Amino acid sequence: MKILYGITKSEPFGGAQRYVFDLATEMKKQEHNVAVLCGGQGTLVKKLAGEKIRVISLDKLERDITIAKEFSSFFRILKILKKERPDVFHINSSKMGGLGGLAGRLAGIRKIIFTTHGWAFNEPRPGWQKILIKFFTWLTIIGSRKTICVSEKIKKDVEKWPFVKNKLEVIYNGIEPFKLLPREDNAFTVGAISELHRVKGLDILLIAWSKFIKNREAKLVIMGDGEERENLENMARNLGIYDSVDFRGFVENARTYLSSFDIFVMPSRSEALPYALLEAGFAGLPVIATSVGGIPEIIESGISGALIPSDDSEALLSSLVLFYDNPRMRDRLGDFLKKSVKEKFSLEKVLKETFKRYL
Repeated sequence: MKILYGITKSEPFGGAQRYVFDLATEMKKQEHNVAVLCGGQGTLVKKLAGEKIRVISLDKLERDITIAKEFSSFFRILKILKKERPDVFHINSSKMGGLGGLAGRLAGIRKIIFTTHGWAFNEPRPGWQKILIKFFTWLTIIGSRKTICVSEKIKKDVEKWPFVKNKLEVIYNGIEPFKLLPREDNAFTVGAISELHRVKGLDILLIAWSKFIKNREAKLVIMGDGEERENLENMARNLGIYDSVDFRGFVENARTYLSSFDIFVMPSRSEALPYALLEAGFAGLPVIATSVGGIPEIIESGISGALIPSDDSEALLSSLVLFYDNPRMRDRLGDFLKKSVKEKFSLEKVLKETFKRYL
């Protein structure tokens, strides 16, 4: 089978990029003809090259909307599809979904699969942008053979729209077992692995941390990079907590360092079904996360972690204090989450269920 994956950006190596990489590498192992169509020359491209998977670059495809570049990208995608003639065109992310979905229809591709890793209209945006995004999202779903939602919440957000219900299916993200590195030191450590973007809510974490650290010996480690790094570092300086916050930037195989954390925090304003949370669960960490997107489908508050409202630094502070003061509770929550992740969120299950949609 000839499979072409499409995704807007190759950088940063976030959930959507990880998803495409996992599917592309596994489908190649099964001896399918696999290629990836994406914007930029980022981490995803480098990782695919390491697996000897062909990459078709779209230099003008970016997250931000520029009309001239969108037209150029659309016609480039259309030309590529007419040349490649894939059996399956599996598109990911909002912009590739919209441009790629339309180009796929015009090119006569019969099997167009769209995976949504979160709806852009759920992000903080002006109202008029949300209306436009919803309309084009609807067109993308209508134009695809199937739309894979990585959480039930994502499906529920759109399932009442006209003519889409039978096109929507839920397939959770999944991970493979991985090794953890030895712990770096004995300092009490709160950690986050995240793209440094406003939607990730790390500003709320810094506010809570500024109050938490006043009477306690601890450090905060943030792994990841992005457009908000400078703003977050300046915020930490202004709050007087910069010395207790370690901004590590992009870390290769960041999940292997989870063994150095005592608590994992995900204060996002919007999420789909985050890989970082699954990995923290596999590592047996107690988790504090916001009750947004598909997170409550991973975390059961009080049983396998703590769920808090988004944009609520006081709730985050209270949970940090509670976890800090109760090591036995941390162990219990972490153990339960680890068991749940192993049972429900395997990569093998993702591959099996996704391939069924290609047939």
